[in-house]
Amino acid sequence: EGSTHMANHSRKQFPFGMLFILGSLIGLLASCGPSMPQEPVPLKIGERTFAMKLACDPASRERGLGGVRELPENEGMIFAFPQRSVRSFWMKDCFIDLDIVFVDDRSRVVDLGQMKAEPPRTANESLAAYEIRLQAGAARSRNPARFVLEFAAGTIDAIGLSIGDRVEFDA
Repeated sequence: EGSTHMANHSRKQFPFGMLFILGSLIGLLASCGPSMPQEPVPLKIGERTFAMKLACDPASRERGLGGVRELPENEGMIFAFPQRSVRSFWMKDCFIDLDIVFVDDRSRVVDLGQMKAEPPRTANESLAAYEIRLQAGAARSRNPARFVLEFAAGTIDAIGLSIGDRVEFDA
């Protein structure tokens, strides 16, 4: 699948203290209305706190982290969708490697992996050719997800996150 490298993590016991301590998915969805907060939402994993931007509407989800040239290790983005579905994410106009975590509507990690930055569209490359190249390197969930989290590359390994771990949000 192009330059996509999906992490193959074995199922292991996730220490209780490493749970994403954030309340409920309902709270996150409630904050994704017309008055969506512009300030980052805190997301705590064990002793680490991440400042997460929200992408809850089609325009913000399409933009995602496009144009970002650096992402501090304590920041990221939460993509929220109205229902769960198999998700596919590509690296349009994104210049940095990212870790990606797919979460279902029961607060469980259903897939995760790494996404490598794609070279930008060249002057001789049509938009269609660029998008075909991006789709070839896309990260796809193997199971339906309602939320997608993006972090700086290396975050998944640093926190020991695995498929099946419980994730809780409180926006």
